[in-house]
Amino acid sequence: MAISGFNQLANRIASTADTISTTAQTINAFNRGLGSGGNLMNTVASIGRGAQTVSNTVTAAQAFLGGSTRGNLGSSIRMFGNASQGVRFNAAPPDPMVKRAIVSNSVNPNFDGGDWRVSISVPPEIQGGPILAPLTMEGGNSKMVFPFNPTILLGHSANYSPITPTHTNYAYNAYQNSQVDNITITGEFYNENENDAKYWVAVLHFLRSVTKMFYGDSNPQGNPPPVCRLNGYGPHVLSNIPIVVTNFTTDLPADVDYIECTVPGAEKRDLVPVQSQFTVTVMPQYSRRSTAKFNLQQFANGDFTTGTEGFV
Repeated sequence: MAISGFNQLANRIASTADTISTTAQTINAFNRGLGSGGNLMNTVASIGRGAQTVSNTVTAAQAFLGGSTRGNLGSSIRMFGNASQGVRFNAAPPDPMVKRAIVSNSVNPNFDGGDWRVSISVPPEIQGGPILAPLTMEGGNSKMVFPFNPTILLGHSANYSPITPTHTNYAYNAYQNSQVDNITITGEFYNENENDAKYWVAVLHFLRSVTKMFYGDSNPQGNPPPVCRLNGYGPHVLSNIPIVVTNFTTDLPADVDYIECTVPGAEKRDLVPVQSQFTVTVMPQYSRRSTAKFNLQQFANGDFTTGTEGFV
């Protein structure tokens, strides 16, 4: 390792010698430029760059000569590499920037496909409470909108049962049914102020609510969890799909800050993480009446994109 380090050091010193030679040639050109009326400013700038490179290399060499340990060797080699790239002392990468996502009521006016954001509608049976108020959009519609484009997993299946007669080489596959598999949606949530925190609380409470049935004193008593509608990315991708939420998860990280917020009507404040992730698993839920209207030719032609059935 030490021999390899010295070889790299020798190469750097040789490169520095070439730089000094280039600088000397530049100085000669500078002298000639003074005599012949050349481009004075470009010549001076070239001398400055060459001198800076030499200065950086000399600093690295001094650091190497100041010690003889193996650690100093590696450090010096890195300093020589930085000097050759123009990286100066105390250089640091720029601070990473995280852009804020704003869940607003408006979308891009130049997009003619309507609201293309991925969203899950809030059924009217559970609307009206103050905790879900942040989910209400213009026009009175309520929906959970993912503030960042989420990762979505889609799947479709056609199921067959093999028929295997005795003394045959190949099975015969009898068609059983087709189905749309569960859809998994994973989205990031960043909370930078109290309004963002209230929206996060509303999303959490909404998902908790749509995974419960109308039990006990609920009205109508005994009904299953309500059906929602999934939309996103236009009429040919996710358009008004009737779904039920089968599972959701979120995280409360230990290594992030938490923001305080107060839900309207609440006496105590809640704490919300500045960064978390929601994973929602939904299952398409079509009624018998809507599936009776299905037509494969019309579906293949895209005729169902404007209807309310939400076939996918």
